[in-house]
Amino acid sequence: MNEAFLTKTRENLISHLDIEKEALAGFTDDTIIFNTGDGRPNLGLDSMDALELVTMIFELFGFDVPAEDVKKLYSVNAIAAYLNEQGITE
Repeated sequence: MNEAFLTKTRENLISHLDIEKEALAGFTDDTIIFNTGDGRPNLGLDSMDALELVTMIFELFGFDVPAEDVKKLYSVNAIAAYLNEQGITE
């Protein structure tokens, strides 16, 4: 995967979802971004943040994520891979 695209995905996620710097301690591109409720480390984002994420993807890339695919967007790497699968590489 293109490192520049991964960086762009990460930076857009952080800025559009207003993730606080404290929450980013230990954050990697594989960190789960949504609160799963099972005790695994995550950024604690919720369903409203998921809606904002889908809106961000549409605004930046012109791609409308189907509702059934939102669960695939669980980390920066997963988001970038999903977008690549849809033919979005920049």
